[in-house]
Amino acid sequence: MNTEGLREAVHCFISRLLEGREDFADNASLSNLGLDIEELIFHLEDELKLTAFTHEEDRLLTSATTAEDLIRFLEHIGRQ
Repeated sequence: MNTEGLREAVHCFISRLLEGREDFADNASLSNLGLDIEELIFHLEDELKLTAFTHEEDRLLTSATTAEDLIRFLEHIGRQ
């Protein structure tokens, strides 16, 4: 899946969690939006049929703060 497809999938899922709110930027803090990063990672991996190594997920959990971080992570594991 290309970057735009990943971006769309991430935005659609986050928008659903925010009850249709689409006014968030890729660099908005996910925790400030009230979202659980771990839940986002696992759901998006399942939805997009991607799999990451546990150490990669653990690293992302400690470093990801934005939708852009999630998109880059999904791109990375999609190339493997």
